[in-house]
Amino acid sequence: MSELLNQKSAVQGKIPSGYFNALFDMSGDWLRDAADIKYLAFDGYFISLYCLHLTASPLVLQEEVKKSVPAQWDPASLSRFIQTYGTHIVVGMAVGGQDVICVKQKHSSKIPPGDVRRHLEDLGDFLFSDVRSPSSLQRKTADSKHKVPEVFNRVMQSNTTQFTSISETSSKDGLTIICSKRGGDVFKHSHSNWLQTVPSNPEAIIFKFVPISSLLTGIPGSGYLSHAINLYLRYKPSPEDLQYFLEFQIPRQWAPMFCELPLRHQRRKTSSLSLQFCCLGPKLHISSTEVVSEQKPVVGLRLYLEGKKSDRLALHINHLSSLPNKMILSSDASTPSIQSMWRGSDENESSNQFLEPVRWKRFSNVCTAVVKHDPNWLNDCGGVYIVTGAQLIIRGSWPRNVLHLRLLFTHITNCTIRKSEWGAAPEASRKSSFFTNLSTTFSFTQHSIAAAPPKQAPTALNSGIYPNGPPVPVRSSKLLKYVETAEVLRGPHDAPGHWLVTAAKLVTEGGKIGLQVKFALLDYW
Repeated sequence: MSELLNQKSAVQGKIPSGYFNALFDMSGDWLRDAADIKYLAFDGYFISLYCLHLTASPLVLQEEVKKSVPAQWDPASLSRFIQTYGTHIVVGMAVGGQDVICVKQKHSSKIPPGDVRRHLEDLGDFLFSDVRSPSSLQRKTADSKHKVPEVFNRVMQSNTTQFTSISETSSKDGLTIICSKRGGDVFKHSHSNWLQTVPSNPEAIIFKFVPISSLLTGIPGSGYLSHAINLYLRYKPSPEDLQYFLEFQIPRQWAPMFCELPLRHQRRKTSSLSLQFCCLGPKLHISSTEVVSEQKPVVGLRLYLEGKKSDRLALHINHLSSLPNKMILSSDASTPSIQSMWRGSDENESSNQFLEPVRWKRFSNVCTAVVKHDPNWLNDCGGVYIVTGAQLIIRGSWPRNVLHLRLLFTHITNCTIRKSEWGAAPEASRKSSFFTNLSTTFSFTQHSIAAAPPKQAPTALNSGIYPNGPPVPVRSSKLLKYVETAEVLRGPHDAPGHWLVTAAKLVTEGGKIGLQVKFALLDYW
């Protein structure tokens, strides 16, 4: 649908335009919208009284615009260019009016798309005609054999004389109907009466665009600008966050990298470096290697089962491959240097460690205390401590030893925290883990398993060879029931797109070890 409307505006690609978002009342975050919406449809009248277009050929930008293109990747200059000149040039427009009915159907809706289309056509016949006799929708509603979603009847009965548009939603049916007018006297309830007012009060209804980047061929830095514009159109950050958003759009990588994972058999596996959660249960060995990013901001964490047998629990970090230009490390500032420092949940007093069992209390526990920087580290120098490394360690003696989390914190001087939020593994992952654990304990019939509704796959843009992490042997499922391996991270699709990690903690949910991560947005000066 977005591609169809883009073609009307001479815009290539499937990324929704502002016209598409306004027509269907979308949020603008197209990844989330695509994950939430199953089908889209519209019916209406588009009246073009006349069209305007530029006759100049070829189109040439003014020298002032060309000189404003930064020659290198400079987020400040790139964001200033986009905010000043925009992303496209208007080269034509259709002037007139439009009267449109739009329908959005969510994945939760059980109504066949063919039925939705017929209901939409019947609703259009009723609203766009002067005959106000009972419509086919109303006749179908009276017939118990043909049930029409109630939201269609609410639209027919609504009074639109006081609003330029109306929106009716049915959570039960997973449908949203939007009726809107543009041009003419939008307060005219009758379609025919509105139609007569369009010539006296027309509006621009469809625009034709040319990408500004297509007119910058041969100009140094035009490639960087095109990339910045594509990112801006894809993720729609707010103007005030655009510079920070672009600062974070540099390559990200996991540490350790897949090629660095130890795959050979580990000969020395002592009980002090392993966990056991129940009697006669398997042992989960722990990798206590310090994983660091060399003072690059960490944007995500994950638990991972390493080794040839996938029986060694390790902690991986996702970090930026370079430091954003806006960030200043304390060692690079004029203030006295504050070294990066480790801190772990094992350093808390025993009364504040919050030990939780994974299965049985008399066996291995997990410390669920929050690991964050020590406020005394800041003194009066200000700034923020961000996470740049992580490690898992074991304290205590077997069998009732305890798994702890340690984090490496690095000081950033020129910033303050604007907002903080806790994040965890996706809800779908936790639910599937719960049912997986049940299936390993009880015996279910094939009928009960098939009764579960299918899971909607999340929309993803990652085109990497292994977008969900390195491949895991099938035989590792024996220990997967004890570990939540879903990644907890934030990227450009998480508005406004420049989150980083400032704290974390281990958790136990549904008999599994997991992670909760504290993300923060920073304001820089």
